[in-house]
Amino acid sequence: MLLNFRITNFRSINEMVELSMIPSDLKNPVNRIIKTNPNATKNKDYYGLTSAAIYGPNASGKSNVIRALSDFRFFVLNSTDNKPNDIIDLFVPFKLSKENIKKPSSFSIDILIENVLYVYSLEVHQREIINESLYFHPKGLKVKVFERYRQEFHKGNGYEGIFETIKQRTTENQLFIGKAALENVEIAKNVYESITAMLVFPTHFFHSENFNKVVSEFIFNNLEDHGQVLKLSKSLIQKIDTQVVDFEEHEGEIKTIHLNDKFERIEFEFSDESSGTQRIISFSPLIFVGLKLGWTIVVDEFERSLHPEIAQYILHLFNDPEVNTKGAQFIFATHDTTLLSPENKLRRDQINLVEKNEKGETEMFAVSDIKGIREGNYEKWYLEGRLGAVPHIARETFRHELIDFINS
Repeated sequence: MLLNFRITNFRSINEMVELSMIPSDLKNPVNRIIKTNPNATKNKDYYGLTSAAIYGPNASGKSNVIRALSDFRFFVLNSTDNKPNDIIDLFVPFKLSKENIKKPSSFSIDILIENVLYVYSLEVHQREIINESLYFHPKGLKVKVFERYRQEFHKGNGYEGIFETIKQRTTENQLFIGKAALENVEIAKNVYESITAMLVFPTHFFHSENFNKVVSEFIFNNLEDHGQVLKLSKSLIQKIDTQVVDFEEHEGEIKTIHLNDKFERIEFEFSDESSGTQRIISFSPLIFVGLKLGWTIVVDEFERSLHPEIAQYILHLFNDPEVNTKGAQFIFATHDTTLLSPENKLRRDQINLVEKNEKGETEMFAVSDIKGIREGNYEKWYLEGRLGAVPHIARETFRHELIDFINS
């Protein structure tokens, strides 16, 4: 379960931005999970939100928050493939400050694994890991697993004599946690697998044909109980009136089935379907498996091509305590304000707002951070500008410029 993700000096993010899944109001039990650490010296409860929305105008940095998590996950997964002097793609500093170009990009994540808190952090420069550390809290107390400053490594708990070997095999642009996971060090492997198991879909991938191909491969070839998942997916497709009665795989490609006026099955290419139908067919299996296994799923521009009723229904699944019993989480960036309507029952701390300040820096805050805002009609308040994070358009100024152009 994801609790926090912090980003500093990455793309449009200058000062630290935090995506928090920790409820601000523990008295409100709606849309949250409780996890208890039975091994804590004082019984330690952890709380996590089941879903979180990210709103903001175009170019505010919503996508960069999700891009940061996606790139961070990818680097954790693949850093061990780096050759000496390879560039670290995760280093993308804030360009509107000359000082920041010389500073590292920083990332830190708090996650729960079997109800124990782990905190993993790293700082990267163009070709070098500057800092890397892992701590955990097995009994409610902070315990060091390892710390690293450049090529200086300091051992903590859990390595049983293999520390020196791993240290010697870790180059300047490779992560120690990745090397330790490859050496089957349990504590590092658990954190490595928990981070890389998150499904994070930036917009350039989520809304691409490649996404459909990757998911098709996953569903039909790599999913153990794909029969049950496909049955659920086909049932959902039939129930939301897409006129698709079935879909099948042929040579790695999805084919959809419609009925003609004689009720005969007619095969269609997947590309012939609307983008909304394609999105439901390819994305719904991930939702079902995610709910069953307790995954964290993160999506940019979630609502694109989806009818608001369908987007709301997917959100409801994650916020339904009888459906979401495994602690699955759904985090999404969107412009769809209907998801803020009262019937969707989003908490104030589930609604994150992103905007840029006068320096061009991305800032993010939750509605629960705004003084004087209580439970209410967030959709109405957001559209009225009461919550901020809306585009500012010099309407009349541009209108006169356009009139002058047309009349010239």
